[in-house]
Amino acid sequence: MATRAKIQLKPRLTPEEAAIPPSLPPTSETQPVNAKSSKRPDRAGKKIIAGHFPKATWVHFRNLCTKHEKTAQQLLEEALTDLFAKYG
Repeated sequence: MATRAKIQLKPRLTPEEAAIPPSLPPTSETQPVNAKSSKRPDRAGKKIIAGHFPKATWVHFRNLCTKHEKTAQQLLEEALTDLFAKYG
């Protein structure tokens, strides 16, 4: 039976130790997650289209991405364009 490795926890920092000097510019680590500056400009005005599919569908889709050297975004855009053409 395999033995588990022990995790060593780092000691917590005091608020003074964790304080960021005001001379440093904010980084993604110091900004709140919902900060407006954290939004990617290439996603401005766009919405997510998503779905839940069986693992076999996901594997086949990822294989198509690799085989055709395209991103998931590119293949989904192609599929939606074909779907819109089919249904008008």
